[in-house]
Amino acid sequence: MHVAIIGGASTIGSTVAYTLASLDPALDISLVDKAPEPAWAHAMDITHSLYHVTNAPVDESTAESYGTVRGIGTDEMGSLDPDVVVLTAAAPRPDDATDRGAREAELEANRSIADDVASQLQSVDPVPVVVLTNPIDRITYRLWKQSGWPREKFIGYSLSETARVAYAIADRKNVHPSRVSCPVMGEHGEGIVPIFSRARIGDDPVSLTDEQQSEILEYVRSVPFEIASRRGASETSRWVTSAGVTRVVRSILSGETTSPGCLSTPLAGEYGFDDGCLSVPVTLDSGGVTAIHEWELADSEHAQLADAFESVRADTGEF
Repeated sequence: MHVAIIGGASTIGSTVAYTLASLDPALDISLVDKAPEPAWAHAMDITHSLYHVTNAPVDESTAESYGTVRGIGTDEMGSLDPDVVVLTAAAPRPDDATDRGAREAELEANRSIADDVASQLQSVDPVPVVVLTNPIDRITYRLWKQSGWPREKFIGYSLSETARVAYAIADRKNVHPSRVSCPVMGEHGEGIVPIFSRARIGDDPVSLTDEQQSEILEYVRSVPFEIASRRGASETSRWVTSAGVTRVVRSILSGETTSPGCLSTPLAGEYGFDDGCLSVPVTLDSGGVTAIHEWELADSEHAQLADAFESVRADTGEF
């Protein structure tokens, strides 16, 4: 199986590549970047690391089952035959990337990248595309529109919010986050909509006061920028992102239909919304989004979802 990471020389792109290769050394991974020298360097470094991951040396029959990691320029995209494309390419982060309003500023800078990538995709057959370029819902929409590919091929990554909500609930309930389930719909950014009506610890519903829900929402909105502030504007939340993206990619590559998870995808009437992208519960298979599930939501949750959709559409109407 082959994964092409566009923007593979970036912090996120190279971290995703390393995480994927470490969990599944049989994968073929191509780091595609307009800067082929750094892409080659990351690919070579990851390749060297796999000696330890695979507990080398191994016997000859085992060695033949391992994949390769390589770095190439964007002009070589047409030589690839990927099963999944991961888009991490983005304009350099501004100095104010630690400010919560920075994601809106990223739209103008990253529109042209989406257009370039849409052109590059014309050289390969339609495959699932996992989008990490911010603002994710808007860039996913633009890439879909510009590519002409079916909507089920486009998956905007938004599982980091799910992990952060689980952490915040677990902290208040004194349990491990892995026991918490609370889906997060809406917009990647300020317009996230945690579906507290479906929050569970194990199989048990979670009771949260309005104040606790507000605190959790504020935490999830603000903590990425606190991380960036403490670590540096040029950095990003690469560890939680790479772990979540790897989960999505491996689900697609398995070819098996997944249980529903919330990811951004183009909508065509679902939840009453049309011609825009939001995180909604979807199932995935090797073809991308195989189903969008319309859950029964609390009135307040649907109202928040409508606000998130209007925010996204306000920026994508001209696309």
